[in-house]
Amino acid sequence: MKRKVVIFGATGEIGGRIAFLAAAAGHDVTGVTRGKRQFEFDAKGIRFIEGDKTDETFLAQLAKENKFNVIIDTVPNKLNVDLYEKYFPGIENVFFCSSTGTFVPLQYFPADENHPWREETAFNFYPQCVRDSYALERYAAGKFPVTIFRPTNIIGEGRVPLELWGARDIEFFRKLKAGEPITIAPCENIMIQSGYNWDLASAFVLALEHPDEVRGEIFIISCKKAITLGTYLQTAMDYLGSHSEISHCPAEKLVDIYPQVTMHWRMDFLLCHMNLDISKAERILGYSPTKTTQEGLIASLRWCESSGKL
Repeated sequence: MKRKVVIFGATGEIGGRIAFLAAAAGHDVTGVTRGKRQFEFDAKGIRFIEGDKTDETFLAQLAKENKFNVIIDTVPNKLNVDLYEKYFPGIENVFFCSSTGTFVPLQYFPADENHPWREETAFNFYPQCVRDSYALERYAAGKFPVTIFRPTNIIGEGRVPLELWGARDIEFFRKLKAGEPITIAPCENIMIQSGYNWDLASAFVLALEHPDEVRGEIFIISCKKAITLGTYLQTAMDYLGSHSEISHCPAEKLVDIYPQVTMHWRMDFLLCHMNLDISKAERILGYSPTKTTQEGLIASLRWCESSGKL
């Protein structure tokens, strides 16, 4: 099924991978970019256009000159729902990338797409909840054929991996590689579930083959199983040949040692268990992750080394 696809953010880490895989699968791909290129890839078969997805003049012209079947936006906002509905009224599918951060704190393990997410909590990514809820309301009204993909912590080439200070600070891994002592919160029993960036991109492309089944649906996209942060840390140490001494202090005291560490949206989120069920994506999309969290972490670290970051 060849489909005519427009991808907003088609040179970004995820959008670029989707564009590459969609073109390789035989789809007609147009990539919209603001001129920045974060991801180097073979652009064969992809037509690029410079523009801004919030510029109504640009969107009106883009819609006038093209009859797209599918819109893909990997970093959407609520305004985009209104703009895409206004300027692409006949669109068959709209794919949005969201996050499993909308679900936290998890109330059961493994959490699936039926887990509560619409209400604000102390930890969830509430602005994304608001956007997703609005998009699904427009779908229910028969106006917006949205599909929402919710990836877990993204890892892989092109991205510094999550560390145990709650962000993506390469200094954490530099210290590990150098064998320097590191202090962390006592978090080794917390569950984490990551997803490889190429696997995430593949889910979008698989969904192109199922236009009717995916409308109005949410899909969790991740590796197959969760691991503990202790296993995650040991994987990084083994790969880097690290003999760092790991000590502990209360999470709120880490800022006294590492000023860049904060609690809100960083350590507090890291300390939330992530254990999610991807069976819906497997069943409907035929999604099959190619890497475990450990393998994706190693791919990220190997890229950090080859790019001179580590």
